[in-house]
Amino acid sequence: MAQRLLASAINCGLMNYSETSIAATTPFLGLENVRKTYPGVVALDGFSMEVRPGEVIGLVGENGAGKSTLMKILGGVTRPDSGTITVDGVAHDGLSVEASLGSGIAFVHQELNLFENLDVAANIFFGREPLRGGPLRLVDRARLREMVAPLLKRVGANFSADTPVANLSLAQQQMVEIAKALSIKARLVILDEPTSSLPIAETDKLLDVIKALKADGISVIFISHRLHEVERVADRVVVLRDGMLAGTLGKRDIGHDQMVKLMIGRMLKEREKASEAARAPGAVALAAKAIRTPT
Repeated sequence: MAQRLLASAINCGLMNYSETSIAATTPFLGLENVRKTYPGVVALDGFSMEVRPGEVIGLVGENGAGKSTLMKILGGVTRPDSGTITVDGVAHDGLSVEASLGSGIAFVHQELNLFENLDVAANIFFGREPLRGGPLRLVDRARLREMVAPLLKRVGANFSADTPVANLSLAQQQMVEIAKALSIKARLVILDEPTSSLPIAETDKLLDVIKALKADGISVIFISHRLHEVERVADRVVVLRDGMLAGTLGKRDIGHDQMVKLMIGRMLKEREKASEAARAPGAVALAAKAIRTPT
């Protein structure tokens, strides 16, 4: 039945093939009714979402909406109080860091985690370097370069494995982080505000990398306050507000005003009008007339 509906949508022009192929795939990751509280704060309250292969999900919300807590739960850093995390059909009440990595979940944080005194290859396979020399356990540099080269090609890098990270721009360093994620066979790459410090030209390059990951069947969660960038790359937008799922927007419904409405609970223009009304003078609370003090 579902397949017939999808076929009808294509024939009627309501969905294109890429939208349909994503919709038809089975989610490999799901969260259901996840809740996390801290003293005096409900960080997540009954949150649910799914991630399908090759899907770019824009995750948006105001500061304090629960995005960071959600990412920590997916990364195994924080354990939810309740709810279920399902990976490849297996339900868990929480993930460890090792289980998260083993499931193919990788992060590129806003603060990059690179060693500027090392080259690109050493950063990508730090702690996992191929070794040679028997008991001497020397790093096999030739093998290391062979392993890194295809990863750099996948992210469209214009620098070599031997380039010192200190010589790279911020956008190029982010490519190294993404290549590092691919080196662990990531199925989901979570990008936390990756364009916040980038100029327009380098932002465009990074968005192209996201599109390339999607083309390779790798899912991306793109966290950003730059809503126009979310519009450009997202197949679906998930909106958090006060720790709860405020709503989800499909590809054809994604727009700046729609995202803002879900983020703040009403259209931005309505909020501005309410703010103006709040600033309008009300009844006189205190009055003084003809007051004089002795000199």
